[in-house]
Amino acid sequence: MKVRFDPFQCFKGSRSPAGLYARQKWLGEAETPEWKNDFQVQVKELLQDQIPYGSWDHSPIITIQRLFALHLTVRERTEQITKALEWLINVVCKNIEKRRGDIPGRVTSKSLHGLPFTPGSVEHVIKGATLFLASIFGYDNDPRVTEAYRQLSDEGMKKGDRWCGWSCSNNILRALVVHPRYSLSKATAIIVQALGRVQNPYGAWPKGVPFYQTVNALAHLDVRAVDSQLKLSFERVQKTQHRDGTWGRAQKEWNTFLVVHALKNKGLL
Repeated sequence: MKVRFDPFQCFKGSRSPAGLYARQKWLGEAETPEWKNDFQVQVKELLQDQIPYGSWDHSPIITIQRLFALHLTVRERTEQITKALEWLINVVCKNIEKRRGDIPGRVTSKSLHGLPFTPGSVEHVIKGATLFLASIFGYDNDPRVTEAYRQLSDEGMKKGDRWCGWSCSNNILRALVVHPRYSLSKATAIIVQALGRVQNPYGAWPKGVPFYQTVNALAHLDVRAVDSQLKLSFERVQKTQHRDGTWGRAQKEWNTFLVVHALKNKGLL
């Protein structure tokens, strides 16, 4: 797909996790002294203040923030990443019941900046994020993880449409699309079909459905129902790009990262 303006402009010189990923993967800077220095500084900051048994500040949200940033930078699972994942999986998938008060920390829009998750039920934000991180870091066959996936999938299928709201469904969809087995599950199909029913002819979804996160999540899947939705959404993406190459009003670099990543996944950029 031909975009109107260069979408890589905003990543040049960026030291954010998304910017470092873009500079490494898309701009070919991985062997440059500048990228290596920026990478080392960022990773050192991300690992700073990690508690010996794995978390940051005993907080699921802060630990999720750090792990996602490490996914964009370090990529491979290290001893420190493994400790953090073990802590998070045990807290979220093993010991936490489905009551908001059982989960420490708060979920706000600000706390989710630079993450592919959206404010909603604290349970679904944290569980969805934990399962996503577990899958991308190679824990997809861990019994604790597969059981949590099963429970969330069953919950969605019983409700027959979505998990308590569009934002919660986005957070669950994000976890489902990266799991080798659950990406092809009936639960995933339910969300995709629900999104297809409410998408308008201009490629957007109703208020409450995060456009850029949804486009990026759907681009992980290879099914006909997704292709028809992405065709409309990519047409919208083409028309709404800013002259500086970015998308959206807030978090322009992050929105642009999500769009470019989606286009790359589909071989369109």
